[in-house]
Amino acid sequence: MNDENVECDYCPSCNKKTLKVNNTVISIPYFGKVLDFTILCNSCSYKRADIMPLEVKEPSRYSLNVESACDVNARIVKSSTCTIRIPELGVIVEPGPLSEGYISNVEGLLSRISKVINMGIKMGKDDEKKKGQELLEKINNLIDGQETVCIILEDPLGFSTIASEKAVKESLTEEELKNLKFGKPDFEIDTD
Repeated sequence: MNDENVECDYCPSCNKKTLKVNNTVISIPYFGKVLDFTILCNSCSYKRADIMPLEVKEPSRYSLNVESACDVNARIVKSSTCTIRIPELGVIVEPGPLSEGYISNVEGLLSRISKVINMGIKMGKDDEKKKGQELLEKINNLIDGQETVCIILEDPLGFSTIASEKAVKESLTEEELKNLKFGKPDFEIDTD
């Protein structure tokens, strides 16, 4: 383990010179060697934490048919480059600049999605609120084992996984990689 603490110039939140960065290289199951970093401002308590893989793996897709209440306990390892798809719910979660990796289970993943839907319900129009309520009901039924869905994780860097004997792993093709957000590890600029 290598630890490195560095004081940075300024906090992006309060603009004071009290931001600390902690970097540690660790080995995590499913991920391998990663850089575990935490940014914390001693003045305003701004915090950002994430892990960044230090190894390259094969681009992959994991899928799991969630068919019972037991399946919601399957372990999910989601990296910051992972796209999540749940076609039956019309859910697609794509990585963005602040996307974080996490380890949870199917129920935890569904809980995160429910929180986003609840925020949308509060800000949406009547027809959007109705659709949001219907999605929340489906998610609750799914957690109780009364609905079935397929959860798909697609990761261009291959760090995401579903740790279940029922999960199916596939390699992603070049064409599929091009269609994923952050799907191409090397960046090209088309000047034509």
